[in-house]
Amino acid sequence: MKKLALWLSLSLLLLSAVGTACAGPAAAKFPERSLEFVIMAGTGGGADRYARFMSALVDKNKLSPQSLVPVNKPGGAGAVAMEYLNDKKGDPHFIMITLTSYVTTPLVQKLPFNYKTFTNIALVGTDIFMLWVPADSPFKTAKDFLEEAKKREITVAGTGSKQEDEILFRLMEKEFGLKPFKYVPFPGGGEVAAALVGKQVEATVNNPSEQLSFFKDKRSIPLAVFLKNRVEQPLWKDVPTIKEAAGKELEYLFPRIIVAPAGIPPAPKKWLVDLMKKTSDTAEFQKFLVDNALVPKFLSGAELDKFMEDYNKLHADLMKSLGWIQ
Repeated sequence: MKKLALWLSLSLLLLSAVGTACAGPAAAKFPERSLEFVIMAGTGGGADRYARFMSALVDKNKLSPQSLVPVNKPGGAGAVAMEYLNDKKGDPHFIMITLTSYVTTPLVQKLPFNYKTFTNIALVGTDIFMLWVPADSPFKTAKDFLEEAKKREITVAGTGSKQEDEILFRLMEKEFGLKPFKYVPFPGGGEVAAALVGKQVEATVNNPSEQLSFFKDKRSIPLAVFLKNRVEQPLWKDVPTIKEAAGKELEYLFPRIIVAPAGIPPAPKKWLVDLMKKTSDTAEFQKFLVDNALVPKFLSGAELDKFMEDYNKLHADLMKSLGWIQ
């Protein structure tokens, strides 16, 4: 009996030890440390503004026991940031805010990873595009700009190569019968905005959030918005649509999507989705959307997965039509 009792005691200890080992990191409270909020571009651009604003909101409203720490990883048209996140497989303490390069760069560069490699967390809003010129530009309307662009090569700028800004300029060429633009790539929207007011280029298609400070100090003006309808916010209500300005419709939108590395556990993934939803629902974030002419939209789960599939196909088709990929 003593041997049996001893055997039972040892068995219970062994089971307890195995249970504790199995609980290990998976059962640890999440997040265990601060979360790194990776930004796919340089400082001052839309993604940078988004990430830093959201990080501050999380701290201010005590939405997380740990801070979100913004970290810029520009380079390679988003490839540097994607490779960085790809190296963090299974670790939910890393999230990234994306640009259109999240789908376009793997298509162009044939990278060993693409949008399917990572874990979708949430879509938190949608950016719009406007045609911008310096305040003292000879172009007073979008029609002026397009008429001149039919006659000569105009120098323009955008974030990266073969990304959203260049895509929109190339679509303008096709839709309006323009001469090819001389496109100058910059690391981020902040640098693009500065290049415009510094007269290094003649026009950009920055998101309003990226050009906002130079609009408020009256150093740059928007000639048109690439939407079917005008922006309803008071700050932008006088900006005509490209169809109003030039007689032909051209709409292009830019979603802001938060992703995490591949293979993160279900519980931390749910926590991250919930964090993004709580942040998105704050009054401050909703005001941020209005002030920056962003379209409110939140998606997660299967809806976001389907959205990403469609978004990737849209850009694959666009890039084929532009001759950038086969």
